[in-house]
Amino acid sequence: MKVAVVSIPYKTTPPVGYGGIERVVYEFVEELVRRGHEVVLFATPGSYCSGTTIEVAGYEASTAPSGLAKGQKGVSEEPLYRAMKEYLSENPVDIIHDWSFENLFVLRHPDSFPFIISICIPPFPGHKRPNLVAASKAHSLLFNPPVPYVHYGLNLGNYPFCATKNQPMIHIAKIATYKGQHLAIMAAMLARKELLLAGNVEDRRYFKAVVYPLVKLISKVNYIGEVLGTIEHVQYAEALIQTPRWFDVFPLVILESLACGTPVIALNKGGIPEQIEHGVNGFLCDGVRDLARSMARVHEIKPEHCRKIAERKFSVKRMVDDYLDLYSKVINGANW
Repeated sequence: MKVAVVSIPYKTTPPVGYGGIERVVYEFVEELVRRGHEVVLFATPGSYCSGTTIEVAGYEASTAPSGLAKGQKGVSEEPLYRAMKEYLSENPVDIIHDWSFENLFVLRHPDSFPFIISICIPPFPGHKRPNLVAASKAHSLLFNPPVPYVHYGLNLGNYPFCATKNQPMIHIAKIATYKGQHLAIMAAMLARKELLLAGNVEDRRYFKAVVYPLVKLISKVNYIGEVLGTIEHVQYAEALIQTPRWFDVFPLVILESLACGTPVIALNKGGIPEQIEHGVNGFLCDGVRDLARSMARVHEIKPEHCRKIAERKFSVKRMVDDYLDLYSKVINGANW
């Protein structure tokens, strides 16, 4: 099968540093290629994969926003549309799998090729797309009617299991109000636990007015900046902390942590309950005090259970199986 995979035109695929969805797309493409499928990846300059990569001119990863949040102006996807139109007019494919935000080609030429659209954020008011695929069941239920969903997966062979956790807990996310770093800081203070904060600063006002003063005030909390990769930081961490204040559909960093055998303590929001089995591979929490209590109990979670759940539920092989089933349906005429 020949598949055109359209990545998000913000960061490179795979990303350097922050870029969860770009990493999902890369892992997905690599597994498709390993299965013998012919893949054409449309992505920003500097991207690559084991298939064919079309580097779309007009994008600069170093200056692009780290994602698309409500009220935030995104980058234009017109250059991506033009690159797709030029290539696909001479090189037909069996299906287009679009991960972009605006989905310009498939919406303007809906009858050219079978397609599906993967969405990685909660829908904005009035957001409607054909053949949408959500990232979790909770995400799916935000749409009316609900749409199919496929959980993300990892190439687990790239994530080494570690049973010894001798580094502090860590919170990895871009620094922004809706990621709630201040909640993690207050919980660590109550629990008298060390905590590292890692992430690129997206919201400078939040960082300067809230996060930085708290870090300076609380000696056991340290900000280490953006990290280029997660493995070396979650592999030995006592736990990964996630405190989203918005509907986080299915955070990839949670899967990466579990794959390394590191438990996750997170707020009970969005698709996170589909990742964490409370008391088995981490804790689901309902506020700062609950986070603090779970930080004190994290030693109860066995690293082996974290890894086993990742192997059972969150492999890229399972993800590709699920998507190939949807590919077959739309190629045979199904639409939703």
